[in-house]
Amino acid sequence: MQNDRPFKLVGVTGGIGSGKSTVCRCFEALGRLVLRADDIARDLTEREPVVREAIRKEFGGGVFRADGSLDRPGLAKIAFASEEATERLNAIVHPKVFEQIDRTLNAEPVDRTKPYVVIEAALVYESGMDDWLDLVVVVDAPEDERIRRVLARDKMTREEILKRIAVQLPVKDKLVWADFVIVNDRNSVSLDAKVRLVDALICALPLKNQPTMDSGQ
Repeated sequence: MQNDRPFKLVGVTGGIGSGKSTVCRCFEALGRLVLRADDIARDLTEREPVVREAIRKEFGGGVFRADGSLDRPGLAKIAFASEEATERLNAIVHPKVFEQIDRTLNAEPVDRTKPYVVIEAALVYESGMDDWLDLVVVVDAPEDERIRRVLARDKMTREEILKRIAVQLPVKDKLVWADFVIVNDRNSVSLDAKVRLVDALICALPLKNQPTMDSGQ
């Protein structure tokens, strides 16, 4: 990832069911470019032969359907059964996701990237993505609320959700490392207002790769 880009890179992350995608839609409504790591990973696992073959070798041909498509629920049951299995899958997919993000950013018109680009990713810290981000926004919500949302949204059992939570970095660690935290619960003030405030703060910050003016000169 180049370090002389004329824009900031802002990661948006949080635990499953926290509302990362909702927050990113708020950023999009403000005109910010949002790249979704999960969507990129999904596309790579469907279209990139190198990624597909690596998954087949690591997890077996049974994670693919007869038509050649990836059996995502089947793979998830294996890959999220343990931290070790999750790391094996991430080691296949994450480097390719980073490469694709870099290519996409290089191809975007400069006007679309300034003042910052948002990257939505569930595993910002786990993947090492935070090493090349300028700022990280963590979206948080009470665990019972997160579970309720996922149960309503996905075909997952409570046990499967808890397993997914268990293999992710604890939220308390993400909150400590975050540059900004957006609380997304049912009792909070307008989520749009919170995102607008964070947007204004991000825009006011200088680029890390640009020297600041020395007031003594």
